[in-house]
Amino acid sequence: MNTMTLVFLHGLLGTKSDWRKIIENLPHFRCVSLDLPFHGEHKFTEANNFEQCADFISHQIKSAVGNQPYFLVGYSLGGRIALYYALQSQCEKGNLQGLILEGANLGLTCDEARKVRWKNDEFWAQRFITESAESVLNDWYQQPVFAHLNAQQRADLIEKRVTNCGKNIGKMLEATSLAKQPYLGDKVRESTLPVYYLAGEKDQKFRQMAVQEKLNLQLIANAGHNAHLENPVEFSQKLTALLRNHKIKKTDNL
Repeated sequence: MNTMTLVFLHGLLGTKSDWRKIIENLPHFRCVSLDLPFHGEHKFTEANNFEQCADFISHQIKSAVGNQPYFLVGYSLGGRIALYYALQSQCEKGNLQGLILEGANLGLTCDEARKVRWKNDEFWAQRFITESAESVLNDWYQQPVFAHLNAQQRADLIEKRVTNCGKNIGKMLEATSLAKQPYLGDKVRESTLPVYYLAGEKDQKFRQMAVQEKLNLQLIANAGHNAHLENPVEFSQKLTALLRNHKIKKTDNL
């Protein structure tokens, strides 16, 4: 297998430690996990839009990876930022070999949908800014995309996320609302850059989206939206299989 670095981006409310179990199952890769703006070690690092988020991770990747070949692996919000970084932003991307997305939206296609989404994201953003973390998270994890979780799984997630939750999350929601993300489905299909898609078998929303967008979909058994957390062993196996035959291609700052 070619030597490859995998750079991991977590989702909203997460931190780079979310990928720990995945990384433990990937000893044959060099793995780098990054905190996004407003999260973890960068809780007080601000970004106002997708371009600033892309520029931020560009600098982080350059520092951690240099010009070695790497794949970018992004979950949910991290996947959306990875998409923007690879296919839309003007920042340097080094020797990027491809994307592996987990439960990430490619963007909305009509203005009305964007208006609805902005209203929803602004509602949650204000709650994160003004209310206690426990109160907001309890309701956050009742959303349909988390419907497969049982009470104990919800309680565990709330406990895991509470210390990273507050005004910072509200600001990130406003900066990276899906309403502000350009639709990137056409660019995914036109790109020469490999783009792979992973989704939990119980994640009906993103399974359906992947089929509609004609993505290279791999399902993770016994998992919902956060498949890498719910079934890390199979997620790691599927990720390894996708990369096993990849031939490293040199790039010149795409």
